[in-house]
Amino acid sequence: MKIRDIMTTNVVTVEEKTLIDDARKIMEAHRIRRLPVMRKDKLVGLVTNHMLLEASPSPATSLSIHELHYLLAKMPVKEIMVKNPYTISPDMPAEEALQLGQEKGYGAFLVIEDDRLVGVVTESDIVRVMTKVLGVREGGKRISIRASNDFGNMQKIMEIFDKYKAVLLSLMTLPPKEGEKDWLIVLRLKAEEIGPIVKELTSSGFNVTYVG
Repeated sequence: MKIRDIMTTNVVTVEEKTLIDDARKIMEAHRIRRLPVMRKDKLVGLVTNHMLLEASPSPATSLSIHELHYLLAKMPVKEIMVKNPYTISPDMPAEEALQLGQEKGYGAFLVIEDDRLVGVVTESDIVRVMTKVLGVREGGKRISIRASNDFGNMQKIMEIFDKYKAVLLSLMTLPPKEGEKDWLIVLRLKAEEIGPIVKELTSSGFNVTYVG
């Protein structure tokens, strides 16, 4: 699944000359926390709700609240925005974007294609879709297995599922941790009885670590 499959395309934007107070009102009206900043049709920056809060009047300043409100009313978002924000391609895999966001500490990405802003995707968007892909909302039973990546192991597991007419809802694999050799295979399936499946997986040499 790619970013273009889950991104929001009707992106609310502002021009770099938009005043901070106006940007705040736009965020409140659309219930969003980020505003891409444009110069004509080109992305030049990003302003977030956190930035607007930091630009709000503070009791610690020597200026009066009225003076600060006056200054902020005249200040455009280009004075506080992040210039040239990090962007991704709509063809980036969703899981790669999720990992990138975690590494860089980003909660959202602006999506650029052919030098045009075509969408925005948040970490919540990706997690929500991944949850759907993993079949969590479909119910069923979860089985976790520790196994090597030897050729034929997945075929053996599928044959056992077929034998008991179990429907595989999702499958996820995680590589071995440092010092370990077995992969973690997390399966979610629908079956009339889970006990016989677990018993046969175990007798076939698989280390079943979780059933629930």
